[in-house]
Amino acid sequence: MAQQTMATPTTRATPRSAQSYRSRKNLEVWIIRVIVIAIVVVTFFPTFYVVMTSFKAGESLLAQSILPESYTLENYTKLFAGALPTWIRNSLILGLIGSTISTLIATLAGYAFSRFRFPGRRYGILILLLIGMLPTTMSIVFLYGVFAQLGMLDNLVWLGILFGASGGLAVWLMKNYMDTIPKDLDEAAFVDGATHWQLFTKVVFPLITPMLVAQFILSFIGIYNEYQTATIFLSKPDLYPLGVGVRGFLSGYRTNWTAFCAAAVVGSVPIFAVFLLAQKFLVEGMTKGAVKG
Repeated sequence: MAQQTMATPTTRATPRSAQSYRSRKNLEVWIIRVIVIAIVVVTFFPTFYVVMTSFKAGESLLAQSILPESYTLENYTKLFAGALPTWIRNSLILGLIGSTISTLIATLAGYAFSRFRFPGRRYGILILLLIGMLPTTMSIVFLYGVFAQLGMLDNLVWLGILFGASGGLAVWLMKNYMDTIPKDLDEAAFVDGATHWQLFTKVVFPLITPMLVAQFILSFIGIYNEYQTATIFLSKPDLYPLGVGVRGFLSGYRTNWTAFCAAAVVGSVPIFAVFLLAQKFLVEGMTKGAVKG
């Protein structure tokens, strides 16, 4: 008896359903595009407004139009003839000293927590992380008393060292980044007779360059924009960093908004330049350093 086999029916997408699917996908893509464009506009509008205001004449912030009626460089010429170059120089000094010390401490401490085994290692890195997340106001009174007793107030070098020594989060990030480096490299180096210092300088250090650059940039930006601590520890106008200096344009009875905006534009140039030069290392360092090891 011959057996008859019945073919199972196959469902095929009709041209109408395929067209509906493509239309739905195109709609989703356009919705995402509109959302992204809206976010970009909202994000960059304040920057655009500040730049346009810096070219306005007078001192007022509000006007009938966002664009200036007449463009002028008067605000910039007055700033460069005044104390703005000194403020930027002081901010650069603080940023370079603080970020260099912070990167050095984070590198050495991160290597110790990543490669050595000692009592309290597990909770030590957590304590450093918690301390780094605490607000500066919790210790600023104590630190001010110490600086006053030791005669270290109104000193950019000591203030930069203070900024560089408070980087618990940097140690945690560096430690996690070093954890991603295979321990097989350590064993191979020790077999060849290398010491821990040789392992660190010749094997680990070249591999952590992206994280070093990322840590330096993040620390530099934070210290360069510092305001609160610098206001308390520095009282001489010739030592003011940028954030403290431009605060003088915002007095209680008279506010020079156009000069303030011009100072903000000029002061952001060093940060913008540093970020553009090292953005590749910044992205790579942060993505790997944020992975828990």
